[in-house]
Amino acid sequence: MEKINWKVDGMTCTNCALSVHRFLEKQGGKNVKVNFATGDVAFDLNGNVTKQELSKGISRLGYQVKTGEINSAGKKKFLKNQKGRFLFCLVFTLPFFIDMLFHMHWFMNPWLQLSLTLPVYIVGMSFFGRSAVKSLTRGVPNMNVLVALGATASLVYSLIGSIAGNASQFMFYETTVTIITLIFLGNWLEERSVAVTQAALKKLTVSQKITANMIAYDDQHNENIFSVEAERLHVGDIILVRSGEYVPMDCKILWGDASVNESIITGESLPVAKKMNDKLIGGSMISDGTVKAYVTAVGDETVMNHILKLVQEAQSEKPPVQQMADRISAIFVPVVLGLTVLCFTGNLLFAHHSFADSLMRSIAVLVIACPCAMGLATPAAIAVGLGRAAHNGILFKNAKSLEVFKEIKQVVFDKTGTLTTGNFAINNFTVTGDIDEESFKQIVYSLEKFSTHPLAKTLAAKWKTKEIRWNSVSEVKGMGMVAVDKEGNEFKAGSEKFIETSNAGGHNIYVS
Repeated sequence: MEKINWKVDGMTCTNCALSVHRFLEKQGGKNVKVNFATGDVAFDLNGNVTKQELSKGISRLGYQVKTGEINSAGKKKFLKNQKGRFLFCLVFTLPFFIDMLFHMHWFMNPWLQLSLTLPVYIVGMSFFGRSAVKSLTRGVPNMNVLVALGATASLVYSLIGSIAGNASQFMFYETTVTIITLIFLGNWLEERSVAVTQAALKKLTVSQKITANMIAYDDQHNENIFSVEAERLHVGDIILVRSGEYVPMDCKILWGDASVNESIITGESLPVAKKMNDKLIGGSMISDGTVKAYVTAVGDETVMNHILKLVQEAQSEKPPVQQMADRISAIFVPVVLGLTVLCFTGNLLFAHHSFADSLMRSIAVLVIACPCAMGLATPAAIAVGLGRAAHNGILFKNAKSLEVFKEIKQVVFDKTGTLTTGNFAINNFTVTGDIDEESFKQIVYSLEKFSTHPLAKTLAAKWKTKEIRWNSVSEVKGMGMVAVDKEGNEFKAGSEKFIETSNAGGHNIYVS
């Protein structure tokens, strides 16, 4: 079986995800996982049906399969995203809000209110109405059915009153525009919260967005270096990675040694020393040194992509609380529709309320029940929670772990490196000899600003001051910095071994 991972646009609630889930299972898909909040759809294809047929089938359900990484909200036209729809509707809804506050008599003209309501209703029905009709034809009514019914009922009722010449008793146009505008606002805020937190996961794919220095040899065995996109590399390709560059793919060192920042994987702040035959992880960065290496894994087979897959699969999985929400959501809309009819007939026939009061109370049932808080909030909360955790360097390989996390009473760490912040601070320093503190800091800054080592970067950032102009300055790999001033004096900053001092004081860096 082939493992398929798709991004599907247009899913707005649990029932939408349930429709896609049922369709794929009916077509023979196995291990189907659908998350409407992120648009992720994963399943095993059995080979009896093609991907093109499944994609067309999902399109007929009212959703769209996307290919590649895109920012849907950023590329869609103005009225094709929730933010654009909300802003458009808000322009026509604001006069109704102002009238509620200041009671403008001239605004009670029914045809004026109708002219402001129709654009909002048309935009709302192009989204909620279309989705509602398609869900009803599939036999799985979604939350948008409630929105469409509530908005349509209040509009039709108000329109009948306006035509009959008794508008003052039938004016509920503000109900129509308020329902549509506020739910567009809610959908936009939900989309935004998920999108912001999911950006943290995309940062993990940095290795896929960089260039690589590929080494090739001509017929004379001369070495040539070409700059290529990382995703074009193949297993066995030889690459050159210099100081300050990202390792484009998983590889093994053939020549050279280097200090490598692997914090993206390990959380360790200090660089790790690597030599010949050591492995490098794609996405890590060479802090110091230059290496030649051959590629051992590309694309989905890299360590970083395996980690990313686990997190994405965790988002598609359903923990017990979401499974319960799905079961409730599946019968929620039909139950609400039944209660709405009961509310209307009960108020009209048994409580002897007027037709207008009965209708407004039944509309209230529709509006308050939609959207179903649990059906929407549970998957959105899981997506946001996993995204926020990834942003803070915490990765969950399944969604169930996120739910049971609250039961943890004690945490045991096996090494101190995992508890570091990744940022260094100057704890203390000692100045000896005939030199004042400011001059000492000036020397340190002027030397360390040329280094890419994390400790050197911290010193250069904290002690930034007037720079000394050197005649020459260079970095001795793995040891430290050396510079010569205009008078021929040599300055060094580096390890105790590099300075060759016998006055060890437990410092990380020594200067002479």
